[in-house]
Amino acid sequence: MPNLDSTLRRGEALLHEDLITPLHDHEESRNRLLATVDGRTRVVTPAQANDLVGALRPNRRVDDPSVPHAATGPRLGRRSLFRGSLIGLGGLLAASAAPRYSFAAQTGGDLLVCVFLRGGFDGLAALGAVNDPAYAKARGSVGVGDGLALTSDYVLNPHFKALGEMWRANQLAIVVGAGHPGVSRSHFEDQDLCERAAKANLRSGWLGRHIASSSSESGTFRAITLGSRVVLSLTTTAHQSLAMSSIESFRLESAWNDGDRLVADLEALYGDAGGVLATQARATLGAVDRLKALRGKVKDGKSKPANGASYPDSAWGNGLKDVARLAKADLGLEVACIDYDGWDMHRDIGSPGDAKGQFSRLAKDFAQGLAAFRTDLGSRWNRVTVVTMSEFGRRVQVNGDGGTDHGHGNLMFLMGGGIKGGKVYGTMPKLTTANLVDGDVPITTDYRQPLAEIVGKRLKNDKLAEVFPGFSPGKPLGVA
Repeated sequence: MPNLDSTLRRGEALLHEDLITPLHDHEESRNRLLATVDGRTRVVTPAQANDLVGALRPNRRVDDPSVPHAATGPRLGRRSLFRGSLIGLGGLLAASAAPRYSFAAQTGGDLLVCVFLRGGFDGLAALGAVNDPAYAKARGSVGVGDGLALTSDYVLNPHFKALGEMWRANQLAIVVGAGHPGVSRSHFEDQDLCERAAKANLRSGWLGRHIASSSSESGTFRAITLGSRVVLSLTTTAHQSLAMSSIESFRLESAWNDGDRLVADLEALYGDAGGVLATQARATLGAVDRLKALRGKVKDGKSKPANGASYPDSAWGNGLKDVARLAKADLGLEVACIDYDGWDMHRDIGSPGDAKGQFSRLAKDFAQGLAAFRTDLGSRWNRVTVVTMSEFGRRVQVNGDGGTDHGHGNLMFLMGGGIKGGKVYGTMPKLTTANLVDGDVPITTDYRQPLAEIVGKRLKNDKLAEVFPGFSPGKPLGVA
């Protein structure tokens, strides 16, 4: 939210995600902050957000004479840690498209890899409805006519061809017409909806609720985020999530201090803050020490891809490689979440025949990364489930700039040894005007339906009412 950053530099309100939620819209003028107080959510200004956090979470500063500090070090208030190149406890020099991890006592279920295709994935650019004249007319040169034939009705974009072996092994399924029934076409509002999988006033994510309801409190970590902020799906009131940029770089360092000194200063800064922030600080600082040992274990003969797997040299490929390393190290990894950005293509999406087009390049990277991930894991793949989510689909009609705008219904990829693949699930009607919802693909399958089946069947968690409150699963699709 660039237009808010300069206003918020005097405080750290955005770190208190249990109080302040930033919502970003494709139209910057519609950006806003939400505050939750006494169970009520309202829109606030940046100044009000800072005042609210200051009132509810008072803290002492390092330049307070009563706070111990090293004589050779600068006296820094907590606010100044979030300027320049220093780190914040919500995003430790984090990189985009990097994984988020949850480690816990294993429950006998699969490792779940949740991929969020941020920006609004265009399911109609991935999957061509070859027997629908309305699809061909609306999509024109952007439409998919040739590629990997999945069924008599659907063809997969040729740049996903690396997934072909997975499809033929019945380990890849696609759900069409999927989405959240409350979609609004606002990026962050709909990402918020999808990641919560519950009403907005419930300040936790579905993965966090799964972890809290299915695992013991002991374990290596409850949840770790590799990214710019803790992923909302993994947030929960029961356990804290951490952020880091990679396995290798999860350490606290700065230009003016060594790691040990910085840890000591951070303990002084945050130790008496109280509330969520103090808990977050203790968990983060503890994880710094724990990751030292984990890095050694992960590297112990298991750092290189196995079975001849070759990942693409991209943030996405490196992120999947990191997940595989942790999975092979047998650390109790239960959940890994990875963002894949860049799918908001309002112009020049490119045709399937153009290998250099926007969608084609991302599709190839996506497919090759997952194919390498499957190869790398070997027999472990049989206990892995991969799901993709996106905040919304795209409109059926291509716009005047050769791109597509925000829509409704979309598709989900489901992969893994325990997925009943080789099949397209759900329904999508002929894309005639009469069958559309304001020009969009109708949502015929609530995305929580396949997620609920995966949580119950593959993650071995039968507390679906806790994981997806307010949602009653319908007739099973049979995906897991």
